[in-house]
Amino acid sequence: MTMDWTAVLDALISTQTPALPAPALMRITQPLSWAIVLTCIVMWVGRRWPRRLQFGLAGLLFVWTLIPGPVSPAFWLGLAFQMPSLTSGVVGLLIMVSILRTGSCSPGSVPASLRAFQWAGLGGVLLGWLLLLDTFAVLPLSLYALGFSPVVLGVAALLASLSWMVFGSQQAGRPVSFLLGAVLLLYVLLRLPTGNVWDALIDPLLWIALQLGWLLRAARWLSERWRARAPTRA
Repeated sequence: MTMDWTAVLDALISTQTPALPAPALMRITQPLSWAIVLTCIVMWVGRRWPRRLQFGLAGLLFVWTLIPGPVSPAFWLGLAFQMPSLTSGVVGLLIMVSILRTGSCSPGSVPASLRAFQWAGLGGVLLGWLLLLDTFAVLPLSLYALGFSPVVLGVAALLASLSWMVFGSQQAGRPVSFLLGAVLLLYVLLRLPTGNVWDALIDPLLWIALQLGWLLRAARWLSERWRARAPTRA
């Protein structure tokens, strides 16, 4: 006798009542989260600009995004993407603080720490592709609907600790685990942005950014391989 796992998963979903964020909280956090993400992008792009110019433009953009109504970029971005994921908000805030303190946004000087962030980014890329396939009903079950289940939240918390377990002896995987743990804790407390854990972990813009990062790393690796073989061909 074989077990119908699809029926089991559907039963898990149907027995749970999704906990949605409060509308008043959404009205506050939506422009604030976009302000953090957009300001982070400006500060990262302009990290080699004069600090007065960098901070001045970032501050103006932050205030502009918080203005209510259609004049704000958050209004139009909210129509297209609703609001960024909690991961984007937390990462953006950490990058802003790092640039303000040191002028750099590197995850750390330990190579293993960088590898931990790269593997976490790869996990985000794969999750985004799975959710995209789910959007077109390619998967045998509704992956997005599973995001409302507390079981999936527990699995996500377990996966968040993987970086610590793999790189923990070097204290290099802890930043990734702390980051994902903070995101999941905020999700449990606030249920932002939609009450679905997948929306808390990733959003379309973050997914595109992670893929671009991996493509750039692949291009650099191929370029280095090509230059290394150049003397041999000569």
